[in-house]
Amino acid sequence: MRNRLLHIYDWLNNHRRWLWIGVIAILLPLVGLAVSLRYNEDILDFLPATKEERAEFQQLQSQQSASRLVLIIEGDSLCEEAMELCEERLPELQTDLDLSEQLEPIYAHMPCFIADSIYDRFDSLFTPQAIHEVLLKDQAILATPGASMLTYAIQSDPLGLIPLTSFQANTTKQDRVFAFYDSPYGGTETKQNAALIDSLQAITDEIAAIYPNLHIRWVGAPVIAVGNAKRIKTDTLICIALSLVLIIALLAYAFPRRRDLWLILLAVSFGWLTGMAALRLVTPAVSAIVLGIGSVLIGIAVNYPLHLLVHQRYTTSVRQTLEEVLSPLVVGNITTVAAFLALIPLQASAMRHLGIFAAAMLIGTILFCVFILPHLMSAQPTKIREIKLPNYQSHITSHHSQIAVLCVTLLMGAYLLLTPSSPLFDSNLSHINYMTDQQRADMALFESKRGDATRWEQYWETHNKAELIKNIQTEATEVGFKPEAFAPFYTHLMEADTTPPFEISNLAERLSEDFDYIGLCCSLIVFLFLWFSFRNIWLALIAFIPMALSWIWIFGLMQLFGLQFNIVNIILATFIFGQGDDYTIFIVEGLLYEHRTGKQILPQYRQSILLSALIMFIGIGILALAVHPAMHSLGVITLIGMSVVLIMAITIPPLLFRMVKRFIR
Repeated sequence: MRNRLLHIYDWLNNHRRWLWIGVIAILLPLVGLAVSLRYNEDILDFLPATKEERAEFQQLQSQQSASRLVLIIEGDSLCEEAMELCEERLPELQTDLDLSEQLEPIYAHMPCFIADSIYDRFDSLFTPQAIHEVLLKDQAILATPGASMLTYAIQSDPLGLIPLTSFQANTTKQDRVFAFYDSPYGGTETKQNAALIDSLQAITDEIAAIYPNLHIRWVGAPVIAVGNAKRIKTDTLICIALSLVLIIALLAYAFPRRRDLWLILLAVSFGWLTGMAALRLVTPAVSAIVLGIGSVLIGIAVNYPLHLLVHQRYTTSVRQTLEEVLSPLVVGNITTVAAFLALIPLQASAMRHLGIFAAAMLIGTILFCVFILPHLMSAQPTKIREIKLPNYQSHITSHHSQIAVLCVTLLMGAYLLLTPSSPLFDSNLSHINYMTDQQRADMALFESKRGDATRWEQYWETHNKAELIKNIQTEATEVGFKPEAFAPFYTHLMEADTTPPFEISNLAERLSEDFDYIGLCCSLIVFLFLWFSFRNIWLALIAFIPMALSWIWIFGLMQLFGLQFNIVNIILATFIFGQGDDYTIFIVEGLLYEHRTGKQILPQYRQSILLSALIMFIGIGILALAVHPAMHSLGVITLIGMSVVLIMAITIPPLLFRMVKRFIR
């Protein structure tokens, strides 16, 4: 393969006109396709939802009023007066909301929403005396002004098996009142909702100025979505600005010749354009989040021009540079691309698109570096300042350090096996949403707890539902209710649906299973190709083992620090794997080259690896400074993962190579 690619280089070098004609012929359709790509933002794109599940989710969003804004006014007895003023300014406000549409899915699946603590008290709750007391409280609540909105809730659940403490507490207090406003833009359209919420906030701010002792605020899914969008934009601008300054400063220091900086930019830009064009061939629209996460790929793509430019410092010609770097460059690219192609069979459309974009971008970058970049490079050796860490060469690469790293890895593995471990995947999407403490407290008012439906079935195997209904009817008559007042509850009791309704968290848990597939698939593909490429099982193992050991470290450190993968940072598993195999392949190729020729080449390879790792640390690790939980988790996992991968790639292969050197020709 190397000889064929070098033959193409020689031909293009002698026929420059055809080279540039070919470049233009390729660029024109790439640009046309990339420009026609449209963008959207849909969190479901990242979840393995079928068409039926998408339809169900959209229906439930409508039923559960995901576009509803809630106005809360609290403080003192002037709350109602302030609310009346809000109603004058906002005629669309609803102060007497019918909850039946919102609560119907919950009561239809009642066993799934009963907390374990309630199940523990079933026997005491179902006694005639307890039923009588609860019905008296229901009667008192319904007699409270403004409590008519609770009629459906009490009819469907007179015993309070699913406590609506938020509504029940607030309707009996005169110092807190609610009103509702439905956004015409849905719950996830952040751009238009942002303008709407700003206008609503301006009105309530004026009223708050009149009543300084009251706390007036808006809550609800649209508020959270807008807050997330603003926080992401703020964090993104700050982190990108900071990372760009640091990366440009690093590259400017490492490459004093500005021409080299432009060559790196051209290579990565061509790859990015190729990725965009490939996406357009498979879909007319893509999630903007895919391209945002795809920006992480720059840290991988920049490896290819970096290796060429750094290595040119140690050679006498561009052709010699290409000849010595071509093999690890192409092998590393193929294994990394194969890892990303493993995303394509997944059911989540955004994950498939990310796999296509990543694979196409890296293919485009390597093609540029192999066929175009060498003809743009200067014939003069690259001017580069070495990036040196204190005692890096002597300590990290020493034999004692290699043994120490291997021993610590074994201890980390023993720790994972012998200690109880918490789940490595967090399917709770609220944990990656940005919310202020006040917003979390407000949203908690409107959330129901999830219970174990199997306990419902177990309880009624030994108890009589008809007897409970009879007791409720008897006590209802004594309190003053009609016997049929709680007919909806009787229906839900007798025909309880123990199947959980559709939830995003269920899909997120399914994504965790996809993560296991990604890990196994990537591992198998990479190992088989390494074996095929090196044509030696020992060399394949030397390149593969450091990546396997890296995950022992990563999982162990995540357990130690209480970190978890989530729907966002789980994608980094593929990125870390892809970057890790690039590093180990270069080290193994360097060891093999030195073994066969006697010429020292590892220092050059280590230098380009170190420079690449520093760019990754800056480009993604800077997100650890972000306030948004999802972005922060990306940065933290990157810092851990890339640190481990770098240490393993530099220390373990030389140690293993010495052990099996006699089996290598």
